[in-house]
Amino acid sequence: MGIGDAITRFLERIGSKTIEVAERPVRRMPTGKNVQERLRALKQLQKEISIERGEAKEEEQLEEILEWHRQEIQKPFVTRLAEGLLRYFGGPVRTITGFFKGLEVDLYRANMMMSKEQYVALMLVVAILAGLFGIAFAYLLYLPVDTSLLIGVLSFLGAFIYMRQYPRMVWRKRVSEVERAMPYALRHMASLLRAGVGISEAILSVASADYGPISEEFELILRDMRTGSSFEDAISKFEEKMASENVSRVVKQILRAIKFGGNLSDILYKLAEDFSFEYRMKLIEYVQKINGIAFVYMFLTIVMPTMLVVGIIAGSIMSRTLIMPVESLATILWLAFPAISLIIVNMIKKGEPR
Repeated sequence: MGIGDAITRFLERIGSKTIEVAERPVRRMPTGKNVQERLRALKQLQKEISIERGEAKEEEQLEEILEWHRQEIQKPFVTRLAEGLLRYFGGPVRTITGFFKGLEVDLYRANMMMSKEQYVALMLVVAILAGLFGIAFAYLLYLPVDTSLLIGVLSFLGAFIYMRQYPRMVWRKRVSEVERAMPYALRHMASLLRAGVGISEAILSVASADYGPISEEFELILRDMRTGSSFEDAISKFEEKMASENVSRVVKQILRAIKFGGNLSDILYKLAEDFSFEYRMKLIEYVQKINGIAFVYMFLTIVMPTMLVVGIIAGSIMSRTLIMPVESLATILWLAFPAISLIIVNMIKKGEPR
């Protein structure tokens, strides 16, 4: 009975293979009674093959077009406008780019992967949109035409200057985030080095962790090393990019320990403790400053508006007429004091220890 089952399964496998082969489209060599019929059949076969290849090529081109459209849709609208401006007005944009010295370095430090020309085109697009918005806003307020144009020009210049400073702002923010995560990353590396892991593997572990920009920068260090740069060149490039005193201290200590020998794990632990202690001291100083600023903030945002309203009401009662128009009072209460509040909050935010 077992031999019969085995034979049956063997025949079933042969049958399934036969059906599979029979279902495949197979082109046979052309046959015919004479040479001319065979040539005609061969030409027909070549025509069918070329048609199938053409359809496959069209499908591949269609997939490429769809993929390109998907990538374009994912880009921000302003970025697409900038690329269009650079495409049609490349000459004037490149001429303007020549006036901005150091822009390429700022983009590199901010980790903004675009050329100088692309960013200048983006600056122009944002400035033009800001200018048009300023004109439209002034028009809705029924301001005179010359005033509206002036507001548009000022909006254009303000947006253009802001966009020029934007890479530096991004770079400073990245540096502060790198310095903030530095103690944790150094402890991470030190623990791995103490366990016998190499420096490259320790950097790879930090790059794979979630330490923010410092993980991204360590990934760039590893990428430079994979492309042929030495460890010293790659980490020195990181130091130059950050242009931070704390980062320079770490890089110099690592290079010194590698060159002259030393317990690198203990050095990194010590640096992490030093950075943590410095941050705690800065935080204590910051809290002491906030206590004084908080009193000034409450006085300017709560006490002064109340005193102003009470003083105007009392003066108006005594003189039996309004000593300040209602529009002016509303402007001061709704614009002046909130603007002062925003300035104070910005000062508090900027003074926060990094």
